[in-house]
Amino acid sequence: MPALIDASPGFTHVDPIIREAMVKSKSSKSDPVVAYVSKMVSIPESEFPENKRRGGTLSPEEAREMGRRKRAEIARAQALENGTAENPIDGLADALGSTSVEEPKVEEKEVNREHLIGFARIYSGTLSVGDSVYVLPPKFTPAHPHNSPEPQKVNVTALYLLMGRGLEPLTSVPAGVVFGIAGLEGHILKSGTICSQLEGSVNLAGVNMASKPIVRVALEPANPADLDKMIRGLKLLVQSDPCAEYEQFESGEHVLLTAGELHLERCLTDLRERFARCEIQAGEPIVPYRETIVRAEEMKPPANKELGRGTVVATTTSKQVTIRLRVRPLPAEVTEFLGKNASAIKRLYSDRQAADRGIEKTGSQDSSEHEDVDEDNVVDNSKVLSLQEFKKQLQTTFESVKGQREIWANAVEQVMAFGPRRTGANILIDSTKECICGRL
Repeated sequence: MPALIDASPGFTHVDPIIREAMVKSKSSKSDPVVAYVSKMVSIPESEFPENKRRGGTLSPEEAREMGRRKRAEIARAQALENGTAENPIDGLADALGSTSVEEPKVEEKEVNREHLIGFARIYSGTLSVGDSVYVLPPKFTPAHPHNSPEPQKVNVTALYLLMGRGLEPLTSVPAGVVFGIAGLEGHILKSGTICSQLEGSVNLAGVNMASKPIVRVALEPANPADLDKMIRGLKLLVQSDPCAEYEQFESGEHVLLTAGELHLERCLTDLRERFARCEIQAGEPIVPYRETIVRAEEMKPPANKELGRGTVVATTTSKQVTIRLRVRPLPAEVTEFLGKNASAIKRLYSDRQAADRGIEKTGSQDSSEHEDVDEDNVVDNSKVLSLQEFKKQLQTTFESVKGQREIWANAVEQVMAFGPRRTGANILIDSTKECICGRL
């Protein structure tokens, strides 16, 4: 908990009383209330406890309706025994006459509405129904608590214990409890912090703990008339799912960003069946390619331990030639030297091409060749080294590398090419004894 508090914005201005209450999980009514809402969960109206009767005393209306049904069943049974059906039918009509065919449809439409409740954990104090708490915005810092947008004060309308997909009503929750809270709809978009005091409060939502979505897909409704439905559904989806994001480009394209392909499938199902309630067409998912560089000890073990790391062996289809290639990172000093002497490397290639063509260059021709050197690729063009001087300085640079002298002992004499584009800071070494590839 101290590490979590210290990672929040403006942690040096957090009230010591709040810090102590969170670290020690104090649950007294006198202790400050701090809770973190990690996401907003969308719940159908029919799933709320107030819309479900879980046993107990019946209301007067329910008792009268049950009495009418019981009397109708008794009348039906007596009619079957006596062979007369007039009175039972009349009794049944009287018992069920007040039932309307249209009402269930209206009720069903209302029951299917979605409501957002916060999925939260309380870290200190005790939160009760009816309490007034501050909702801290994502960029809130205790160093400037009244900066715009200033935190709003909201009333807690209901508290729930989350039992799978079911909700159990609660009157209060002490520190350490994971619970659902109603009354935050419209005040928290995805995640946020609620606190009983504004001065010196902590912004737990400012701690970066979530990963960015990487899969994006373009959406459009199958029926253009359902565009508003789809947009409302997307806004409700991103509120109920902290890992989903929605963007609308200037071109009018609507894009949904998710954490993965399985997550995308789940989001599209919820969008079609719960939030938008219309048919939606999704384009091909786009996944950006990202890579990074790690140290050798952090990499996975080599596939073939005998070959070692970075080594592959390939054989031609004729089985006559076998190629063994090994990739090894160059020391930073060598890479810097090659970058500074890009003009010398380019001159080596031009001299080789002239020698291969059998052209004896004069001084004036040699000078014109040097003028063609691309100055954009030259870091230090104050002096273009000759081949012998370039090899000598390159060998000195290899020898200056600590702990790798044996690895690069004969590297200079085995260099056959530079890259990429013949002037880069990569070298290709021919380690065959017969020098079959040629060298500089």
